[in-house]
Amino acid sequence: MRRLTHAGLVAPLAAALALASAAHAATPGSAIFLHPDGMGANTWNALRLREVGPDGRLAWDALPALAIYVGPMLDGVAATSNGGATTHAYGVRAETASFGMVGGRVPVAASGKPASLMREAQAAGRKVAILNSSTLTEPGTAAFLASVADRDDEATIAAQILEARPDIALGGGEMFFLPRGVRGRHGEGARTDGRNLVREARRAGYTVVYTRAELAALPKSVKRVLGLFAHEHTFNEFDEATLAAKQLPVFQPQAPRFDEMLAFILDRLRDAPQGYLVVGNEEGTDNLSGENNAPGVLDAAAGADRAIALALAETRRNPALTVVVASDSDNGGMNATGDDLDEPEDLPRPLPARTASGSPLDSDNGQPFLSAPDARGVRQPFYVTWASDSDSAGGTVVRATGPGAARIHGTVDSTAVYRALYLGLFGRDIP
Repeated sequence: MRRLTHAGLVAPLAAALALASAAHAATPGSAIFLHPDGMGANTWNALRLREVGPDGRLAWDALPALAIYVGPMLDGVAATSNGGATTHAYGVRAETASFGMVGGRVPVAASGKPASLMREAQAAGRKVAILNSSTLTEPGTAAFLASVADRDDEATIAAQILEARPDIALGGGEMFFLPRGVRGRHGEGARTDGRNLVREARRAGYTVVYTRAELAALPKSVKRVLGLFAHEHTFNEFDEATLAAKQLPVFQPQAPRFDEMLAFILDRLRDAPQGYLVVGNEEGTDNLSGENNAPGVLDAAAGADRAIALALAETRRNPALTVVVASDSDNGGMNATGDDLDEPEDLPRPLPARTASGSPLDSDNGQPFLSAPDARGVRQPFYVTWASDSDSAGGTVVRATGPGAARIHGTVDSTAVYRALYLGLFGRDIP
């Protein structure tokens, strides 16, 4: 077998960068960054089993560029959602507590400018949009537009998002856009400064919508949209037993799912003359992992994969589009396995709540989950084990396609997400 030397890697990379530059010269670059939070490669494997079976392939599998993602913080081995998002937005390492700041101030980005990737894209004439299955103040998207000293200062984050004037912002968190004492569509406001950001948004030219039906009913001529689809998250953050006891679904029915929000955005932005940047965060995959809720995580992950399919379809229309998909952590350490299912003396039925080593075990009410049919038409049994209820540093990967994907190969630092998106948007490779 021929060993691939450093020189053997440089030539293909140089060719890819030349193609990226040529694509940008022909058409203004656009980019989509999708962040299915908390999803490690093991979570994608469990989703593959459930959705398409052991022999099937997800939309995620069709992204051609792949790299191991290494994402420590300046002061820790595992990323927080806010610290990781700051790195994605600016292309520089951040502290654990960072939210659009490093060392207490807005950082100079890897491009050399004191602005996030989204702010720089706006300044260059790109249309921009954010979407989040959690609140719009959740850092996976908000750190691209807001900078605060405290992640919990969600009133300030909401105000900064509105002041940044994204073309479209879709998610939950109505409570942070309304003052206390003011009843919104989904509940009472939480702001203590008296500002009514919904009223301010309408004055700034936004059409404000609150439900999936209202979003779907908007004519295509409406370009500037603020969607506030829930009081806080658009999902119900509980484990299976609590959801059943409260008689709640995983996803709130009035809210559009992650892929539906992306479809709406792409329908409005795909023809932007100077291109666009879309940043989306599926938070259900992270928060429901923290609850060790395997069915809920996989439902959220399926929506993220449908969104990837939409983005891939867009690349076929627009060769100048870069798509990057990455998480900054592996929440819960979710793993699918069928070990000992054929040995009831070792794994009795109904399946226990924990393995012999003490790991939480997730099943379908005591019975194994069943995969989608394999190539023989057989549905394979499996169950899920959990390692924890929080973020961990292992098992994360980044995948990509389009001009910026030249930056995604081998093992990369979390800052490579920014560099891939920047290359796709502006045709400039940042070392």
